[in-house]
Parts: sequence; C-alpha cells; structure tokens
Amino acid sequence: MTGAAVRGVGANQLLPPSTYFEQEWYEREQTELFSRTWRYLGPTDEFGRPGSYRSVQVGRHPLVVVRDHDGTLRAFHNVCRHRGAAVLPGDGRVERQIVCPFHNWTYGLDGCLLAVTQRNEIGKQLDRSKLGLHRASLAVWRGLVFVHPDPDAQPFSEWLGELPAHLAPYGDITRLVEPAAGEKHDVKCNWKVFMEGALDNYHLGYVHAENLASMDHKRQEQRACAPRHWFFYEPPKLPGQLPPDDVRSGMRPLFDDPRWYGSSYGLIFPNLFVLTGATYWASAEIVPTGPETTTFELRARVAPGTSTKMVLSAMRGLVGRTAARVKDAAVDVTASVRAGDRDSASLMAALRKGKKMTVPEEDVFCAESVQRGLRSPKFSVGPIAHRYEHGIQDFQRNVMAYVPLEGPAT
Repeated sequence: MTGAAVRGVGANQLLPPSTYFEQEWYEREQTELFSRTWRYLGPTDEFGRPGSYRSVQVGRHPLVVVRDHDGTLRAFHNVCRHRGAAVLPGDGRVERQIVCPFHNWTYGLDGCLLAVTQRNEIGKQLDRSKLGLHRASLAVWRGLVFVHPDPDAQPFSEWLGELPAHLAPYGDITRLVEPAAGEKHDVKCNWKVFMEGALDNYHLGYVHAENLASMDHKRQEQRACAPRHWFFYEPPKLPGQLPPDDVRSGMRPLFDDPRWYGSSYGLIFPNLFVLTGATYWASAEIVPTGPETTTFELRARVAPGTSTKMVLSAMRGLVGRTAARVKDAAVDVTASVRAGDRDSASLMAALRKGKKMTVPEEDVFCAESVQRGLRSPKFSVGPIAHRYEHGIQDFQRNVMAYVPLEGPAT
C-alpha cells in the first residue's frame, strides 16, 4: 500500500478505504488470504454416489472434490498434469474415471494417472506414478465439507479452535432437510463491507426493526473465538419460548435447550457464517467476485417432517423469508430483486414506502450504500458503539494478519 492509502486510518477503522475498492488489494487478498485459508464447499449429502464431484475456486487455486468408489471424499487441484486444463469443470458425476476434456488423459477417482493417449508420442519412459493430480486438503465437520489448497494444511479442527464450544449443538446437518432452494445474490460492494455489516450488531433494532422484532437486541452476546473466528447470540424477547409464528404453524425446534431458541451465528473466518434459530440451521457464504462485487449465498435446513407450507407460513426472519421464499417477502419491492439485478434506489424507495424486505435484502441495501460512501473524500468512521461494533475491528485485524498494509505477510 502507498503512504496515501493508509492516511486517516484510526482506531475505529483499521483498513484504509482503498482496500475496499483497489484492484491491487483485491489481488493480494486472493493470493495471501483466500489461497491460505479453508473454504466451505457444501454438505456431504450433495456428494451422494461415487463419482459425484464439485469444483470450486479457492483464492488462486481451482480445486475439485470427488467421492471415490469406496465412498471417501477426496480433494485435488483441478489442473491436468499435461497442459493444465480443468479435468472436471463445473459440478456433476462421472461413472468410473476422470477424463481430461483436452487430451483425454485419464485419472482414477483417487487422482492417480491411469492412461495417456498416444503414449508413443509422449514417450515410453513416462512415469505415471509421478503425474497424478495434485492433492489438496479436505475436512468434514458436522456434515459440512471444507477444502484447502495446501495438502498439508493445518488440521481443520485446529483451525476452528474454540469456536465449536460456543455454537448451538446442531450436530450433523445432513440429518436435517432443505425445504426449498437457497438464495444467491450479487451485491455491489466489497466482500469486507458485507462481512462488517453482518458483524455490526448496532443496526439490528433499526434496519431490521420489523423482521427481527422478536429478538432482544439489548441482551446479545458476542465474542472472539481463537484463532480468528467470532460468535454471536441474542435471545428472544420471550425467554424459553419458540417464536409465535413457529408455534402456530407447527414448526419443530431443533434443540431441546431453550437457550438456543434465539438467533445465533458463528463466523468461520474469513467468509462463512453458520446461523441457527429455534427451528432452522443455515449457511451464509460471502464470496468476493471483484474489488466492488460480492456474491452472497444463503441456504437453510429444518427438521425432518417439516413441510414447505409450514416454512412459508412460519419463518419471517433471517432465514425463512429468504431461503424458503416466503411469498409476501419483497413481492412489492421490484422484479429485479428476484432476478439478481438489484437497484439500490428502488430498494430505498420501497423501504420509505413501508414495503417489506427480507433481512438479507435490508443488509444488501446498507452494504451497497456504504460502498458508495467509501469512495467519498469525506469518508471516515466516527465514534463506534463499543459493545455492538467491536467485532468489526477484530475482523479487520484478522484480515491484516494475512494481508498487511505494508507488504506481503511472512
């Protein structure tokens, strides 16, 4: 970063505004942060049969996860050892082998090189044992799959550290069901802006005054969880009771302990939130797609036996009105919201008219508004609500641990 880039950074804002829109900083984050941390890929039950696979970009590294013939999930760099083509583009399933679409080099589901086309052209002395797909690390935690480009990455359990001890005890999420397709939004902001908005608990009673009216914002708990994660919880205003809409529709609680009838999340650094309410579990992944663009994907699961009708009639908060596509949530906003062509001006107009939006839609509006403000010469962060906003500074410190202001991390 240049000297001009760090000018004006203070205790309330550790990262300069330029780190939220500069291409150079975005490229550094891809290399120094996302290429060196674990990334969420999805639940294990989406890899149902041998040969099922999913490809994903992790920082600079294209990776692919495949279920082997013996049922084992394996992670590889999605780079053919001949000329570097993606051996398994997209998601899908192969029957027996992995065949590179460029020159038909063939690999086993264990990554070993099995066959080379026109072997005489390549050379008879070719040692196939040294040309298997490069390995990556894979971990399964509570039914969730995570990958890391480094084949010798820090074990995922060590990376999580103390966070699991604070999370709701939902166990293996594959015992739950996904009643409807998730929501995926393209947001016009830097990924850190969206992350910081999610960690900002000062706004809950204002931006989300209607959608989160049943939560007691004044009794919220939040804390850093070593090494770099974060935990948040707030109880319902009626302690120990299910939300009224859930009761009326017959939604089943996921937990025996009424403590977890509130709203909580665990941030798995750098960009995954695991969220729980009384009757739902959800994942929210915030993926940077450019210096000022981000994809936000939210998916929810509920107890077995819960019908879509129950979800539609009951869940009016963070997850239900988005992941379950509640019919009356954002019908009056604009058709472009559903198409992903979101326009902040139209959302603001709808908000002023009292039309309903989901919690994520409200957060998108705020994030896009902040992104515009970051480019103003007058941008600064004033006095903060120390009880409700200190998670933002903690997050910024963790980003700088990987991408320091003065140069590459060692």
